[in-house]
Amino acid sequence: MSLTPDTKAQPSVSDTHHLTVVRSDRWWAIKADNLPGCHSQAKRRAKIKSTARDAIAMWFDADKSEVGPLVVTFTNQGAPQKKNEPTKPSHNPKP
Repeated sequence: MSLTPDTKAQPSVSDTHHLTVVRSDRWWAIKADNLPGCHSQAKRRAKIKSTARDAIAMWFDADKSEVGPLVVTFTNQGAPQKKNEPTKPSHNPKP
């Protein structure tokens, strides 16, 4: 009988948590990359880490003071176009 070590360790509340943040209309959409289904949103950029820390604590059913370090990555995927900004063609059509 051989024992195989578990190569996929379960996440812990005190781990470093990587966040992906996308501007979504007037909100910041927050996703904890290593925690399936752990999402949140913040109205102000200054509240992103605090809001994410609350969501992660709830995901683990733990106190938010137990949540490990947060690493935030901002992406522009799905970013809305500014109003009154003309759209640019992806290529130059020939006349």
